[in-house]
Amino acid sequence: MNPFPKVLKRLDYIQEGANPALGVVLLGCTVGDDYDSPDNRVLVIRDDAVAAFSFGGDELVSIDATAGGAGYTLGENGTLIRFDWLGGTTDAALSQSIQRFSNPAVENLGPLRRLRVLGADVVCAGSVGQVYLFADDRFVALPQLTVEGEDVTIEDLAGASASDFMVVTSDGYGARFDGQAWHKLDLPGNSSLNTICHLPEGRFAIGGDNDTLLIGAADQWLAVATDDNERDYWGVAEGAGVIYLAHVDGIDAYDGLSIQPLAIAKRQKNEFVVLRSGPDGVWSLAGRSAGLIAAGRWQVMI
Repeated sequence: MNPFPKVLKRLDYIQEGANPALGVVLLGCTVGDDYDSPDNRVLVIRDDAVAAFSFGGDELVSIDATAGGAGYTLGENGTLIRFDWLGGTTDAALSQSIQRFSNPAVENLGPLRRLRVLGADVVCAGSVGQVYLFADDRFVALPQLTVEGEDVTIEDLAGASASDFMVVTSDGYGARFDGQAWHKLDLPGNSSLNTICHLPEGRFAIGGDNDTLLIGAADQWLAVATDDNERDYWGVAEGAGVIYLAHVDGIDAYDGLSIQPLAIAKRQKNEFVVLRSGPDGVWSLAGRSAGLIAAGRWQVMI
């Protein structure tokens, strides 16, 4: 499967992607850089077929999907679009499946940053600790996350459901939500935290600034030692027992013993920010480039 050389248009810029099923990749792209009138394009790539739809009025920041066919995109100003990636095999069918929802509370609070499907739940979070469960076609506000009375910026979230997940913040905090209340994590270090992923056996991996890699659960966390204090990790994902971390210049791999750079041939298009795991492997999706890590090896897709 490699239809990617033909899928991006000139002004498409990948913000995020998802791999909900074997041979299926969703790309959420902004189009151009007109922030006063944002435009976006969502692509569903299935083997050698590509379908797409466009929407405007809000800047796409996140995308996720279920294996059963439901896809979701999130705009920073609270726009959520639900679509049927499974039945949307053509542009027309995909566009016809679109349902658009708006969260008016975002305008007064601040922009949203991340959407994730957690088990059967769709959860989105934002820049002042606000978190919403999207259910029954409406947004339900969960308790706002504050630390010592101060707002925090949620960068990423991962977990099993809307009543069992963790978030990380650019303020250097992590927190767990148990369905009723937030519990601040006792994490080593104080660097800005950018990304989190769910690991087997209920553990999590957290990546952040200054080579931060934390592995653990609840209040038991290991800070993995590194030799380089100049890398900021923006994406983290697990595949075949290996934790992958994306930084500006490439991807590192942690096998439980040491962190080593993944072998990636240098090319002008390579950009590394978002990592997402799925049935095909671990995807690197950012800007004008995409790559797949499968069986421990890097494959260029764009």
